Amino acid sequence: MTSGNSRRASLKRLGALGALGTGMGVGVSFAQSRTLTASTFPGAWETAHRSALVPAVQKATGVRDITLTPLLPLEKISRLVAAKANPPFDVIIMDDGGFIAGVNNDLFEPLPALANLKDIPPRFQYTNNLGVGVSLQVFGIGYNTERIKTPPKSWNELLKPEFKGRVGLVQIGSTLGGAWMVEIARMNGGSETNMDPAFAWLKKLLPNVSAIAPSPGALSTLLGQGQVDVTVLYSNNLADLQGKGLPIALAKPETGWGVVRSGMHVIRNGRSRDLAAAYINEAISVDVQRALGEIPYALIPTNVRVPMSKPLLQYAKTVAEVEGFNQPDWARYSPLRQGYIDRFNREVKVGA
Repeated sequence: MTSGNSRRASLKRLGALGALGTGMGVGVSFAQSRTLTASTFPGAWETAHRSALVPAVQKATGVRDITLTPLLPLEKISRLVAAKANPPFDVIIMDDGGFIAGVNNDLFEPLPALANLKDIPPRFQYTNNLGVGVSLQVFGIGYNTERIKTPPKSWNELLKPEFKGRVGLVQIGSTLGGAWMVEIARMNGGSETNMDPAFAWLKKLLPNVSAIAPSPGALSTLLGQGQVDVTVLYSNNLADLQGKGLPIALAKPETGWGVVRSGMHVIRNGRSRDLAAAYINEAISVDVQRALGEIPYALIPTNVRVPMSKPLLQYAKTVAEVEGFNQPDWARYSPLRQGYIDRFNREVKVGA
């Protein structure tokens, strides 16, 4: 009797999971896949996904075993290319430059039907349905308001002698590092395909640099700990620091705010493609995007049903306005990205 009841209960539970999958639009039962491996970005992104996204996916699917690994874009690409037949992840978040590298290496597969995709404008849906934009991040000049009383107005102010040993940088292999370097190149007459002016500017900046962080999250930590006083900073990292009560602000450079887009992609040959689709469906849902728009996350939504939250209104009133901010042409930058990383590693050294 107990065995029969247990079997009926199990079948009922599996049936419910299957119905949930059909209702979401994925078209396959979550009962087929009981684990999910995902990769996020380090720092505030990881905190946001563990706090808001993972629980939402667990609630929607009933699956508890979700592994989340924080990595920079090129680290994800390297791992996936090295194990294409048996990839280490089912789903990843990427910047547009990483997306291009992924497409060139045939790493992604088209999204299945997702219930929440109807709320995402076409401009946030990737070529050949190979992913969907989940957020935008603004970047500007982050600074310690207790140590720097006058907000910096331009990147050139970081060259001032008063900032000697007080400036932080982030590796150019990160999305933020690459986008910021393009900003510096443009400011000095260069471009995505001519970064010489940016490297020449960095050479002048080096006496003021006290640390080079491996990721935006690590750089944010340095700023929060007072090990650097001024640096390039994402808006979501700012929200994380302010949420901890730290005296950090973000100044708009005279060249304008910068912005990057992040999207999610299902990995070809992944073991849990149904759960990968469910993960993305929740990432673009109203509830998750609304939660991630608030402090301490402050991620800009792509779902048209989610308005800009109060913390985000300091940058723009609408998502469309944010899209007009400065951003790299990743199609031009990406083919040269590894060369720029190698050059950065050779030439940009603290104390050299």
